[in-house]
Amino acid sequence: MTHNLIVVLGLALLIGACANDEAPADDAAAMAAPCPQADENGVVQIREGLTAKILTKGYGRTAVSRDYADTHATLWLYDENAAGGKGQEIWSSGGTDPFQFQIDSGQVIDGWDLGVTCMRVGETRELMIAPELGYGERGKPPVPANATLLFEIELVKLTAPE
Repeated sequence: MTHNLIVVLGLALLIGACANDEAPADDAAAMAAPCPQADENGVVQIREGLTAKILTKGYGRTAVSRDYADTHATLWLYDENAAGGKGQEIWSSGGTDPFQFQIDSGQVIDGWDLGVTCMRVGETRELMIAPELGYGERGKPPVPANATLLFEIELVKLTAPE
């Protein structure tokens, strides 16, 4: 009986190891990097220069690299003297037609790729993005050089790549 149990467990481990070898590298990387958790105030320190405040919790699986993310978003220049840090409004998706991009494909600034990863459908986040994860020293008119950005992003749809 004990010998049969050992054989069964050994086969299960072997099958599991083979299944893991067949997983795409992107999937392995996504599983290796767990999503950072929010503190008691709903704030997530994603990395240096990137903070998210969860305004509305979402549902379902979390967004991962290469997913297509449909979002509603508004961008402000961060202004510490403005209410909520929301300085000049630069851009808005308008709330009707979502803005779609593929995570980690180079379509958006690094702060968006990193900040939308781990979101859930229905979740709304406020992202504060330092210049080095935004438009940096060059800026991108009307965003000036070295601007700290403040985005409010709602993830409305998440689609896995084919």
